Amino acid sequence: MIRSRRVAAALLVALVGCDGTEPPADPTTCDLANERMGETVCVESVATRNTWDELSLDAPQVDIANALKYLVPVDDSAPLPAMFVNSQRFKLHYDFLLAVFPEHYAAMTWAQYVAMVISPPDRVYWGGDVSEYLEAGGKTRFGFIVWDDPADSASMPSYEDVLYVWRELQPRFSLGELMFVPASQNQRDAVAAWTEAPFAIRGEDHITYEAYNEAVGFGTLRFQPLETLEADSLAGAFGYQDLLVLDEAPMDLSRVVSGVVTGTRQAALSHVNVRMSTRGTPNCYTAEPWTKLAGWEGQLVRLECTEDALLVRAATPEEAQVWWTSIRPDPVTVEPPDTDWTALVPLLDAPTDTESERHQNLMRFGAKGANLATLYQRIDPGTQFDGFLIPFAFYTRFLENRWAAPVGDGTGDLSFAETIDSWHQESEFLTNAALRAERLAALRAAMVAAPVDEADLAAIRTMVEVEFGGGDVMVRFRSSSNAEDGVAFSGAGLYDSVSACVADDLDEDATGPSRCDDDKDEEKLVADALRAVWASVWNGGAWEERAWYGMEQADVAMAVLVNDQSEREEANIVAFTGNPTNADTRWLVEAQAGDIDVVAAEAGISPERSLLTVMFDAVTGIERVDGSSEVPEGEFVLSDARLYEVGALLLEVEAVMPLDGDLGDVSFMWDTEQKLLEDGRLVIKQVRPFARGE
Repeated sequence: MIRSRRVAAALLVALVGCDGTEPPADPTTCDLANERMGETVCVESVATRNTWDELSLDAPQVDIANALKYLVPVDDSAPLPAMFVNSQRFKLHYDFLLAVFPEHYAAMTWAQYVAMVISPPDRVYWGGDVSEYLEAGGKTRFGFIVWDDPADSASMPSYEDVLYVWRELQPRFSLGELMFVPASQNQRDAVAAWTEAPFAIRGEDHITYEAYNEAVGFGTLRFQPLETLEADSLAGAFGYQDLLVLDEAPMDLSRVVSGVVTGTRQAALSHVNVRMSTRGTPNCYTAEPWTKLAGWEGQLVRLECTEDALLVRAATPEEAQVWWTSIRPDPVTVEPPDTDWTALVPLLDAPTDTESERHQNLMRFGAKGANLATLYQRIDPGTQFDGFLIPFAFYTRFLENRWAAPVGDGTGDLSFAETIDSWHQESEFLTNAALRAERLAALRAAMVAAPVDEADLAAIRTMVEVEFGGGDVMVRFRSSSNAEDGVAFSGAGLYDSVSACVADDLDEDATGPSRCDDDKDEEKLVADALRAVWASVWNGGAWEERAWYGMEQADVAMAVLVNDQSEREEANIVAFTGNPTNADTRWLVEAQAGDIDVVAAEAGISPERSLLTVMFDAVTGIERVDGSSEVPEGEFVLSDARLYEVGALLLEVEAVMPLDGDLGDVSFMWDTEQKLLEDGRLVIKQVRPFARGE
């Protein structure tokens, strides 16, 4: 990446006069950014008290007057120098980087940002706060923290790391000596051995209570261990109806909850602190919270973080419901599916000429399948997969299976459909996330073990053989619910997709390898794929996400899109007719080598990111933002020619894809998933509208 400060310096050298006069001082990266933004957004040194007062933010902590965010590059490969961020203007580094340095970070997602400042393999910057601490006698002292993930000891900065950060910050900070302030229990344990440090280390503060956001919240009080926070969040073990009590302050908490109490103090500008303040939900620290609140665990309560104390009392479901409604977004309507349609339909045969026909497809086959049928009938056949649609009727027929369902205080002989209806009439199920997660897990387990109608299986096998030229082709069964891929609710990543092989159904054995792919040790049965996709409707995280948006859960159903299971592709691609992370008008393209997922890859794996300039219905420029972690430096997942091809396909999508319904003032772009196949073809496998600001 080109560094602005180096470019500026080179230009100024060229301007030195022939008379030998000194050129003006080189403008810094922040000087250039401040001029570009029309305000002071960052500085590379804090030389005066006035600068500190103008940029630092008043802190909610008992012993901190104000705080200022900083970034320090890990090494010279980072595109930006060490700097202090105007924390009155930007409470999050993420927002600052997107707005001020789009030439480097216009395509950055939140997950990529977190990895960039926390994950050791991906760390580009050390991040944290410099704060003014209140000492005895009215004196103040400045200290700095270095962020890590308290739940991951591997992310903790070493002594050498902290020493490096201090050596970068101290010469740029003229208001006093900087002391190091441990920001997590891992750091507090480690500093005992730092006996030769040239900087002071702040010791125990003896503060037992602190409010970061003075507010009221209603919810079930949950004791949540930090070590299982991420897994429990994904499983839907807690949600917006819960108040979390954590043994230690987490690095972040993305799932919406009704309030947070932590057993360790939070940094003045921590991600959790900023999120809770933005949401208007209570957030405070108290020493030994699990001991103090033991009598309230698992109960529905009203919790208030006041300036001086944490207040808790019992709450009624009625008053809690009023409060939950007040914090949720406007409800999203789920239209009940059309379960009368029972025919399997090839993608190219579903009528899509009129808005009425397209809506009919949505009600029969779900959003993902209906969207793809609409697009495929309007674009080059060479960019398409083969495929067909399995209607909602097959899912609702499957829900007639019966089981010993947990209801009330016991069990009942109910169908899956009756179970779902019964649970959504139970106050305990609707308000108790832990019980809900347990029941939903039991339902999914029962569904993946239940029988599938033999006539339905036979019809699907026959359609696979007809559409794909035989049963020995691996196909992909993909979720296509009525609660995903819409403007108001994307549902991205909530449901599951699974591969299947008809030949495995028809052979005479029950053991692998798969007859469609001998690299697969187990058979890929059609019934298994169907059950897995259908059961994913009731993933815990999916239920919680739909509940937050006020969706009628009992109306949610799952159809299935069946298309090619591509193998050994050259690249996976996610491409937008815009930029979902920034107001930048260029189009974002993310690509990853081989079959590695672009958005759900393992930690440490990052995609190639490029921005396309589009003018006069053509791609007129390419800016490469980041390279893929999976190809050698200097090489690309997608060549310039391929990027122009991706852009051309995006232009075709934008030109032919109708968007139905009244969008009001909503601004949207098209979000596509594409693949570059081994034979060189570029195909599109998914399209959905994406609302800006989503």
